Amino acid sequence: MPDMSDSERQAVEKLHRQCMAAVGRLLKESEAMCRLLGAVKRHPVTVEERMAIVEQRVRENDAQSAYNSVRQALFTLAGWA
Repeated sequence: MPDMSDSERQAVEKLHRQCMAAVGRLLKESEAMCRLLGAVKRHPVTVEERMAIVEQRVRENDAQSAYNSVRQALFTLAGWA
């Protein structure tokens, strides 16, 4: 297999940095969701608790989507997609 060109190497490095940032964000949002769910003391939850969980779920889903996108771009660049 031939070596990568400088531009390909730069593209991989940029996507790798983006991937690391995205996985860090996903971890942060997932931990926040776990804290929210772990704090639930009664069922049903209050309206305020439900809204906080729904809003956090959106943030966590957005973080997951961003991670999946950059991960897929890395696979594509590597020729594995």
